Amino acid sequence: MSFIYLFIDGIGLGEPGPENPFHIHSRTLFQHLAGKEPDDQVSRQFLCIPADAHMGFSGLPQSATGQTSLWTGMNGPASMGRHMTGFPGPTLIRVIQEYSMIKRLTEGGKSAALLNGYSQAYLDRIERKPRLRSASTHVHRVSGQELFLLEDVAEGRALYMDINHQFLHRFYPDYAHRLPLADPVERGRQYVKIARDYDLAIFEYFLTDKAGHNQSMEEAAMTIQILEPFIEGILEEMNPLEDTLVISSDHGNLEDLSTKTHTNNQVPVFLAGAHAEEMSRKISTLYDIPRAIYDAMGFDAGLPHPEAMAATPG
Repeated sequence: MSFIYLFIDGIGLGEPGPENPFHIHSRTLFQHLAGKEPDDQVSRQFLCIPADAHMGFSGLPQSATGQTSLWTGMNGPASMGRHMTGFPGPTLIRVIQEYSMIKRLTEGGKSAALLNGYSQAYLDRIERKPRLRSASTHVHRVSGQELFLLEDVAEGRALYMDINHQFLHRFYPDYAHRLPLADPVERGRQYVKIARDYDLAIFEYFLTDKAGHNQSMEEAAMTIQILEPFIEGILEEMNPLEDTLVISSDHGNLEDLSTKTHTNNQVPVFLAGAHAEEMSRKISTLYDIPRAIYDAMGFDAGLPHPEAMAATPG
């Protein structure tokens, strides 16, 4: 039994209209992000649950606090007293060090990992400048495991962030002969094949958020046309009687290209597979997602109240 946890940065539940790329380009599941109720074969396998990205704090939801919540089960904004953009600082890092899902599961006898593969150049850069480490890399590394490399992608143990290797060829042409342009459907199947070695397998896709900040319909269309087939491949390979697919985001953005900023929209939590129904009844905010996964696993993570590390005034 595996939990396949796909994080898609910066997608919210928006309204139909010319500034919403999902209204124009989505053919299946992401029509939910344009206020529609899709009825295709892929979408019928999912429950779509709206989740609150504010978590009790005003202002636009942001990446550092949102992602901390998604991967710890704690209220990231509560630990800061506000939403925090970019990469986690010392306060959020302390939350991650204590409550990282990957750490808690591995310490409890389960197997869990972030399946993104990175270049050695990137790892060298975040060693020189630790402030540039993403929440996801902190969540993995505090478990004592090393991050996957491009060599792991080539050997079939990890996935590159762009899914189809288009950006990989641009940044690392030396790998083009070993990692040719890939069919997103096949990459989705590969994700599940790798995930079978883990109880929890996280993958992060962030080009959606970049497209939203760039207000680029062309970039948005590219991400949708990669992600929807990728998800289709995941469904084709997973066993719906044993495996559970969880898709979530940290804040809205791409569903409204009229602004460069994030949005106040709720974010989707898409659930499919063995524990979808039971999990759907337990999720209303971002920090509920790890807790629902733990419950479905029958794993006692020993989490306190989600606001246990709330910032104290003054």
